[in-house]
Amino acid sequence: MNVVVEPLPNCLATLRVEVEPERVNKAIDQLLQEFGQNVRVPGYRQGKAPRSVVEKKFKKQIREELEGKLLRESTREAIAEKKLRVLQVTNVEDVLLGEDKRMSFTATVVTQPEFELPNYTGLVLESKSTELTEAEIDESIENLREQAADFADVAGRPAAMEDYVVVSYEGTVDGKPVHESFPKAGKPLSGNDEFWIKMTDEAFFPGYCAQLVGANPGETREFDIEVPADFPVEGMPGVKIHYKVGLKAIKEKVLPELNDEFAGSVLKGKTLAELRELAREELGRQKVAAVDAAKRNDIMKQLLASFECELPANMVRGETQRILGELVRENQARGVAEEVLKENQKELVGVASQNAREKLKGTFLLLRIAEAEDLGVAREEIFGRIAALAERYKVTFEKMVKELQKSNGIDQLTEEILTAKALDFVVSKANVAALSEGK
Repeated sequence: MNVVVEPLPNCLATLRVEVEPERVNKAIDQLLQEFGQNVRVPGYRQGKAPRSVVEKKFKKQIREELEGKLLRESTREAIAEKKLRVLQVTNVEDVLLGEDKRMSFTATVVTQPEFELPNYTGLVLESKSTELTEAEIDESIENLREQAADFADVAGRPAAMEDYVVVSYEGTVDGKPVHESFPKAGKPLSGNDEFWIKMTDEAFFPGYCAQLVGANPGETREFDIEVPADFPVEGMPGVKIHYKVGLKAIKEKVLPELNDEFAGSVLKGKTLAELRELAREELGRQKVAAVDAAKRNDIMKQLLASFECELPANMVRGETQRILGELVRENQARGVAEEVLKENQKELVGVASQNAREKLKGTFLLLRIAEAEDLGVAREEIFGRIAALAERYKVTFEKMVKELQKSNGIDQLTEEILTAKALDFVVSKANVAALSEGK
C-alpha cells in the first residue's frame, strides 16, 4: 500500500492512498464467497450459484461492500503507518477502481496539533497550607447557627439600620412603572409585595434603606432614589426613581444558643463537641481539595503559557458553542434578561471562544504528556466511572453504557481519566513551595 500525506492548515491532512491489486482481488474473492453462500439466485439452490452469476447479479452491492471494507481498513492502516494522531476522518473522495483492480482514494483527516512538548517537570508551584485553625471551625459552626436562625417581630420601636424589614413597594419613573420605561431593568425595580430587606447602606439602591429609618409598621413613605453611575442598564444611571414603600414588619434575627441541643438539631444525636469534630473533618477535606484544585489551575496556566499550537477549527467551533450555551444558561439562572444577553452576545462569544481554545490546547498537551510518559487507562477505571454515572442518574450500568455509546461518551470518559492522570503526574513532579496565607 502506498500512502502520501499532505499537511493542511487547521490541523487537517490529506492522505492519498493506493491499494495494490493483489489485496483488492483477495477482498473481491472473499466477498463473492460470502455473497454466494448467503444470497438466493433464482434457478439455483442457496450457495450453489456459479461465481460468474453471483458477480453479475450483485455487481453493484459487491462494489459498495468492497469499497466500504477496503476504505475503512486502508485508511486505518495508512494512519498507523504514518503514525498520525488522527481525531476524525472527515471525508473520503476520489475513489477509483481501475481495470487492473488497483484502488486509490483520498481521505481528509483532522489531526491533533503538532508541537514541541514544553518542559513539564520541575515547574515551580506555590501551595497554601491545609492546616485548619480553630477560628475557621468557629466560623463554620457560626454559619450553621445563621442557617438555623429564627426571625422575631420587633415591637415598640421604629425601623433602624441593620434591622430586617418586610416591605411592599412601587417604583415609577415619570409616573410609569420602572420596567416600562427601561425594559432591561426587570420588574423587581417596579414593585414587590412582602419583600425582605436587611437595612444596610447599599441594600437595593444606595440610600434606599436610610429613607426607612424611623418608620413604624403600617407606615408608608415616599421618596426619590437616584440610580447609581455603575448600574448596568444603559440609560438608567442618574435617573430618579420615585418609590412608595409600605413597611409591613420589623424583624430581628434570633440565633440559637450554642449548645448540645443546637448540635442535635443539626445532626440528630450529636453533641456540640462531636459537631465541631465533624466540622473539622469536613473543612479539612474541603481545604485539601481547594488547595489541590489551586495547584492544578496554577500548573495549567504555566503549561498553557509555555507553548503555542494550531487547533482544529471544527473542534474550536463545537467547543465554543458548548461553552456559550453554558454561559447563557448561567446568566439566565441569575435572572439576566434576554435583551441584555443579546446586547452582550459578541462579548459572550469572545469569552466562550477563548475558553474553548484554552481547554482544547490543554487537552492536547496533556494527551501528549500521557503518551510521552506511557500513561494509560485500565478497563476497571472506565467501568468505575460508568458505575458512578449510573448511580448518579439512577439507571442500570448496562443502560448507561448504551447511552454513552450513542454519543461517543466512553471515549470522552477515557480521555478525561487520561488527561487527569497526566495533570496529576505534572503536579507530582513540580517543586512545591509554601505560600504564606497573606499572599
